[in-house]
Amino acid sequence: MQMIQFPIKFDSSGLVKLDENTSDYFAQLLTIACLTEPQTFIFSPRFGVRDPAFNGIDKNVFILNAARFVPEVQIINLQTELDEASGVTNVQFSFNIIGQG
Repeated sequence: MQMIQFPIKFDSSGLVKLDENTSDYFAQLLTIACLTEPQTFIFSPRFGVRDPAFNGIDKNVFILNAARFVPEVQIINLQTELDEASGVTNVQFSFNIIGQG
């Protein structure tokens, strides 16, 4: 199965898609989780990460939700940094795909 790449991109054949179970596919799923506020999706109300604007991202909650919603990966590194000038929280993570490597 394929998933539309986010942000949406086009090539000569149409929408660019990601193949399931690739590093790019899982990185996109985890990124979407970072950009989604819990309660956004009716069928998965716990999916997402609380808005870090006031408290910062709770790393334990992120790892727990990654295990719950993307069980094919194991988070091996998670770093957050608040850019004081812009007020933007930057999140960097790395992961291993379970059963590969």
